[in-house]
Amino acid sequence: MIGALWTGISGLAAQQKALDNESHNIANVNTIGYKASRISFADQMYQDRIGKGAKILDAEKLYVQGNLKGTGVDYDMALSGHGFFAVTNKSSTGTSETYYTRAGNFRMGDNGTLQDAAGNEVQGWAMSTITSDDRLSTNPNINVFTSAYTELLTSKIVTLSQSVETYTAKATNYEQTAKADVSDVYSGYGLKNEASKVNDVKALVSNYSDALSAYQDNPDGTSQSAQAQISQVNFIGTDLTKEGDQIYVYIDGKKYSQNYISEPSRTADDGTTVLTDVEASQIATYKALADQISKITGFVAYTVTDEDISRGGTTETGSAVNSFESFDTFTKSTKDADVLHGMIQIQSMIPGQEFKITEVAEVSGDTIVYGSFNETTSATTAQEGIGLGGLQSARDALAMAISGNQRDVFTLQELNLNNADTYSFDFSVYDKDLEKTINFGSAISVSATDDIDDIITNLTTNATGSTNISVENFNKYFTAKNINGNLVIEAKEYDVEFSSELYANAQTYTATGSAGSYTFDDTAAVLANGQTSFTMTIPSITLSDGTVLSAITTTGGTISSPRDLDTLAGKINDIFSKNTATNASGTTVSMPYNAVVVNGELIIQQTSGAPSGNFPSTLTINKVAGGIDKNADASGRKGAGAEFLEIKTTLDQTSSQDSLQLRLDTLGISDSAFGEFSVDASGLITMKQDGAEFAIGQVAIALFNNERGLDPMGNNLLAKTTQSGEPTYNINNDRTATIESATLELSTADLSESLVNLMVFQRAFEANAKSITTSDQLLTTLIGLKR
Repeated sequence: MIGALWTGISGLAAQQKALDNESHNIANVNTIGYKASRISFADQMYQDRIGKGAKILDAEKLYVQGNLKGTGVDYDMALSGHGFFAVTNKSSTGTSETYYTRAGNFRMGDNGTLQDAAGNEVQGWAMSTITSDDRLSTNPNINVFTSAYTELLTSKIVTLSQSVETYTAKATNYEQTAKADVSDVYSGYGLKNEASKVNDVKALVSNYSDALSAYQDNPDGTSQSAQAQISQVNFIGTDLTKEGDQIYVYIDGKKYSQNYISEPSRTADDGTTVLTDVEASQIATYKALADQISKITGFVAYTVTDEDISRGGTTETGSAVNSFESFDTFTKSTKDADVLHGMIQIQSMIPGQEFKITEVAEVSGDTIVYGSFNETTSATTAQEGIGLGGLQSARDALAMAISGNQRDVFTLQELNLNNADTYSFDFSVYDKDLEKTINFGSAISVSATDDIDDIITNLTTNATGSTNISVENFNKYFTAKNINGNLVIEAKEYDVEFSSELYANAQTYTATGSAGSYTFDDTAAVLANGQTSFTMTIPSITLSDGTVLSAITTTGGTISSPRDLDTLAGKINDIFSKNTATNASGTTVSMPYNAVVVNGELIIQQTSGAPSGNFPSTLTINKVAGGIDKNADASGRKGAGAEFLEIKTTLDQTSSQDSLQLRLDTLGISDSAFGEFSVDASGLITMKQDGAEFAIGQVAIALFNNERGLDPMGNNLLAKTTQSGEPTYNINNDRTATIESATLELSTADLSESLVNLMVFQRAFEANAKSITTSDQLLTTLIGLKR
């Protein structure tokens, strides 16, 4: 009887636990991601083949797929298949524990990370930190996308075998910043108008997008940089002699021609050679055709010379190159003697794009004289880009067209080189590799016979036996060019910005002449452009009556215009009138001289009635050092003058899991934090902002060998145990559950089934209770019999 009582009690206890479990299922019938559990009963030990009741072996979770319900909430996620989200409850002390859940009702936390409803941070493959290698900016001061970058060039996500990359490129408004090159400076040297610069950019945007699509299709394939085609043509020049004559070239089957431009004879830019009117006209015509070709979308042309000519080679005949050889080396040049050779270099701005030149000729009446085009190895053939190398070549060409190398131009008028003078250049350039600004300068001595080439030599070469760090710095960052007689300082890289300042150093000019009249022979030298003031030195003067006028050195004040000689003369006369003394008779006398401008020259002479023989033995004007402005119209960017920025983001799926940051400003992508959140079936998180889509993280899905071994912790969380084993993760979540976005997995608790189970467990409980009361009654009867 006692055994029956204990057997009934064990049954009551087992059924009570079953009722508790079923009540728990009913309570969580609306809990997101909840997995219903069931009780596993077992009979207890036997004695004489009679069992001693029931016990609970396990209250096991049943990891069956729950129904999915669309919510329309971007951050909601549901797992369809096996696996769990991993979340971490990071504390302020830096410690953390990782748990697992099927509840995907996520949100963005205060710190920008993806979190569950309890504030635990969702784990996955986080975006790698963006480094300088992942970013290409033509403005060293900008490394994130700002509101100024209004032009989305392309944005694509590339999935590699073990990583995911995003390539996004934007630009500032290049149509607004593009301006035509100044023809007086750049004719024959890649001259572009505003429309051609904009059209070049659009063609290169298409090329860049195509290269990115090709890389996207086969990201793990071979890589090869693209190469732009560079070809040369030449004209003989024998029949380009008069109005009505013409030169032309066929490019890709289309004829581009230039009529003879009539120019008068003139002194060549070497300062000594006299060009005939035919030679001057040929030079103008060759440059004009190069300029016309440069207007073709995706092309640029230069007048060039073969270095064999400059070396005095004998293989060239006539006024132009008559043949091309494989050893030819070509140099861009706008100098008269070089242009007269009749050679034009045609380049494709689109790397890998091939073009065909089929005919080169000059026409005079019915006579056609054919020139030639370079078909030797000294021409550069187009090479198609493949994979990442092709993408980088396309990107660099696009960035070059959008921004272009910075160029500072000083024209002959600014430099005023016909004077003996000294100049100082000061340069400031940001070195992106050193991540700091480099400042340096260089002093240049210029004689009256010097020209642009002399300045270039001074800037770019060291004197024999000396080392000039300024020259080394200059050659590292810049090139100096003589383009149509203008000094052009150009950055070597298109993503380098610099400032250059040219100063005219202080210079003393001494008047020459005889008593009674002194003349400054080169009055234009008195004040250079940028000059705002001067000083004047006058020695002590003793008049015939013995009155002494003291020596003076005085500042003459501001000159309204650098070459306003009349104003200068007036300022000097003010100095004379203010330098006074009192003679023996008590009369105030001033300097007996007068400054006048005669035929464009500044002359200082004695005034009427001045004693003879007392004119000063020396008279000097000291030019005060002043800045010389670069030419505002010609200076600027070689390309469209806008800014280009490409950012690559990377998700390394071989790295360990971490919290997923969602704010674009924290990630170093944009100065604006938020965008449109989305997640795909593999868990890849993207954020879309202003049309650009960035892959910024990937939710990791954990798999366990024994899901039922996980330990429920409450708050929809499960902990790993020795029974469950360690979680495993697959790259790109391959062979795991798929993720349904804007969807939640409903509870697997079945209310109707649970209600039936409650009745079953209730009857079982009552039956066990009945067995206890029956046993109790029998025991009571037995005790009564004994009494």
